[in-house]
Amino acid sequence: MTALGPPLAPWVGALFTVFTCYALGSLFLARLRVSLLRAEKPPLAFVTGAALLHLVIFAILTLHVAYVPVLIAVLGAIVAAALYTGDLRLPSNTPSAPPRATLIDAVRVIFFLIAGTFTFVYIFCAWAPEISPDGSSYHLPFIATYLRAHGFVPVPSSFYSTLSEGVEMIFLPAFGIAGLFFSDPSSVASLAAQGSAAALVHFAFLCALALLIRAYGQRTGHALAGEAAALLVFLSPVAGVVGTSAYVDLGTTAAVFATFYWIQLWDENRSNASLICIGLLGGYCYATKYTAAIMAIYGAGFVLWRTRSWRPVAIVAACAAIMALPWMSKDWIYVHNPVAPFANLLFRNPYIHPEFERVWTEYLRTYGSTDLWKLPWDILVTGNTTGNLLGPVFLILPLALLSLRNTAGRRVHLPAALLCSTYFANIGARFLLPALPFLSFALVLVFEDVPLLLLAFAVFHAVASWPRTLKRYAGKDTWIIARVPTRAAMRNEREDTYLRRSLEYEPARLIESVVPPGEKVLTANGFAKLYTTREIIVGFEGALNEQLEDILDCAWDKIAGPSRAIVFRFAEHSVRRLRVVQTAVMPRPDEQWSIHELRFFLGGKEIPRANDWRLRAFPNPWGVGYAFDNSPVTRWRTWETAKPGNYVEIEFPSPIRVDRLQIETSADNPDIRLQLEEMDASGRWTPLSSKPQDLTRAPENSLRRAAAYELQAQGVRYLLVRDGEPSAASYADDPASWNFSIAARSPGAIIYKVGRE
Repeated sequence: MTALGPPLAPWVGALFTVFTCYALGSLFLARLRVSLLRAEKPPLAFVTGAALLHLVIFAILTLHVAYVPVLIAVLGAIVAAALYTGDLRLPSNTPSAPPRATLIDAVRVIFFLIAGTFTFVYIFCAWAPEISPDGSSYHLPFIATYLRAHGFVPVPSSFYSTLSEGVEMIFLPAFGIAGLFFSDPSSVASLAAQGSAAALVHFAFLCALALLIRAYGQRTGHALAGEAAALLVFLSPVAGVVGTSAYVDLGTTAAVFATFYWIQLWDENRSNASLICIGLLGGYCYATKYTAAIMAIYGAGFVLWRTRSWRPVAIVAACAAIMALPWMSKDWIYVHNPVAPFANLLFRNPYIHPEFERVWTEYLRTYGSTDLWKLPWDILVTGNTTGNLLGPVFLILPLALLSLRNTAGRRVHLPAALLCSTYFANIGARFLLPALPFLSFALVLVFEDVPLLLLAFAVFHAVASWPRTLKRYAGKDTWIIARVPTRAAMRNEREDTYLRRSLEYEPARLIESVVPPGEKVLTANGFAKLYTTREIIVGFEGALNEQLEDILDCAWDKIAGPSRAIVFRFAEHSVRRLRVVQTAVMPRPDEQWSIHELRFFLGGKEIPRANDWRLRAFPNPWGVGYAFDNSPVTRWRTWETAKPGNYVEIEFPSPIRVDRLQIETSADNPDIRLQLEEMDASGRWTPLSSKPQDLTRAPENSLRRAAAYELQAQGVRYLLVRDGEPSAASYADDPASWNFSIAARSPGAIIYKVGRE
């Protein structure tokens, strides 16, 4: 560690990255000869530069040259070019405005003081070690993985890796540079500093967003409304806590509003330069978050409406594709699905199960709530269900409809409606952030002529959003800024002390201390993976992960184990191709069809399996081998709702004599109905038997060691189990029966080593 020490390391990485974004944006806009006002150049140049820099970082990762010296050289070259050309200078032009009244000046001063106070709070929150749930569990761990590999690598164990990472690309250089100041890159101090650098970059997006809203007010002749709207967004509790964490939502929101801004600029100047920026920023919206891609559609639609010509729309679409296609291509190459982790029924693949997608997306639409009529109060005031809150000042948001009376109001209502239209795909309050600038601007426009009322709203919002006040009315588990972590930010408090108090951090460091490098750890639920360098396989995050958990379930859960035998008997004859077809409509969407083993018999003797048997299945052809591997703890499953026409097929290299087929299955698919078919000489499938016997199988001997063997065969030698998990008691009562040994204990969790020396 150098003399700069832990406190300043995050600032070096963050400021260098943020300044590079501004420099690259300035260079680009100067080449396009775009004319901007003094107030709007810094935020527009920063967000536009971030969009461009994200492509540069993507290329570096694709080429596998993501070494920190390379990143520094590239960023340094961009800054040097901007300094050499003088493009960093701010324009001197300002919008014409009538002389300001003393009252409005006083209101603006108070706005500035409120914003400055919250900025002070936010800086310390972003500067402190990263404790956000998603930032520490997947946004930053992927960045760390890419840097360790010096480029993109597939991460099939987590569907989160398939999401576009446009904001994370901006985190990456800050993250890497901050780590230079530490001799041990896996130390808590180093990882905490790197997380802080990323959070500070995200905070820069929040600041840029507020400046953009303010500048938009100036450009449209509604300066005070722009400042009030910027303050409403900046002070919103959800913007504060998310914008000071290594999340991506404020990066997305800034890109969304910048796209809208470029659309308005194009509407004024009708230049191709603005069309290019609309496309690039609209495409960057997709690169930051899928749901924000609607801004690219809005931009293209607006241009088409104004021009009635496809040529300018083609410019917008081509530029948007430059930003979006790299992420679609990455997903196509790694998981065979360009829009992963969605549409897995359309783009079938072995990495993400359709059943997971169904359950996950259903949960995101409700967060487990059975009464969505309470959602508005939850979003605005308590955050009990939605995790965050916008602030009680927005209870008067319906009044924003009154702004439809003027042009400025109508301009912001359409994008607000479009962005809100995607909200019920995920009802977390932070998913309303992209629409919040538009809603806020529409609201304050209604009261623009009453500055004292705007001031009252701002003061109320500031008081209601202050950490001590928030704690009084927000839900118990709502994610808010509850206090200002000044000591942790300045590293006067040890990083591990702060992290233990604020985050599920202990499992990560326990794993780091007892699990050898290169080993994998299977666990049911995620935690702060940022703080370990080991590969963590979370049970629900990938198809292989779910298969591994299913193996363990089969060994302790009688419902999942092979407790049934479905037997087809028929006259002995020669067959070349057979298939078992599922014919019933399932009464429940979560009921799958599964097969532990499928066996053939002749004269009471099993026909040995052969490597040249050709096996097929639909759906999930990749897992069909589990039905023929002689392991009682593995099973082929549809991994989606069983439907009529699902099948498992066997083709023999030459006809064999058979008189019985037996399927060993579990008790968790009671509604399946099976039919056995054979292919006749003309190539048609004909029924062979449709009335099998459904028998109860005698209990197997303990399947525990078989499960341990299968985990080891998949390269998993460690298991993190938390107290309270359904399987925890089974492991803890007799680890030896599983061929487990206890590697480490911590309050609430045990790490088992799978297989004993």
